[in-house]
Amino acid sequence: MAVIYCFGDSITYGEWDIEKSGWVGRLRDHLDDLQLNDHSLYFLAYNLGIPGETTDGLVKRFERELEARERDGEEVIFIFAFGANDSVFLPSKKGFKVSKERFVLNLQTVIDSAGKISKKIILVNITPVDEALYSKRFGADERVRSNSYIEEYNSLIIEIAKKNSISLIDTYSAYMQAGYKILFSEDGLHPNEKGHQLIFEKVKDALAL
Repeated sequence: MAVIYCFGDSITYGEWDIEKSGWVGRLRDHLDDLQLNDHSLYFLAYNLGIPGETTDGLVKRFERELEARERDGEEVIFIFAFGANDSVFLPSKKGFKVSKERFVLNLQTVIDSAGKISKKIILVNITPVDEALYSKRFGADERVRSNSYIEEYNSLIIEIAKKNSISLIDTYSAYMQAGYKILFSEDGLHPNEKGHQLIFEKVKDALAL
């Protein structure tokens, strides 16, 4: 029925979630349950998250990832969850890991490529961080993660979604409304089980499955 490509970074990969391997793992469990109850359904959900990846890496591997996987005429859905690593500020370089201009260009490049295959494209914006917890664990000498920077990149994601008339999952607002500090693992960056469950619920609603 549908092939779902979930592209992203360590949050998509499911890092720190030993319960169900992140929101994509939960999505696969949900799809498996649907298929068990209705054998006419068919889903493939690929977890294509790579820890530490930015949109630079996404652009480099996007076409190869598709070539390696057969779709057999099935409906295709793309989910892109990027920006957490792009929006990291590097004091030594006095700039972001991926500039805002290149971030927009990279996302638009993969959206254009994905659009040749499917009109079902979903963007997932960047979850916030617990700044105090993150700084305590990693310091701020080499990599600065702040919610103000994340909000700047999220505003770009909103504009890209509007420009391309594609769906946007606002995980940032959902985290804030849920009292975001309870949704992190001990590093203040990666979601815990509750955080991944929240993302999964938002993705499930967007897919209407």
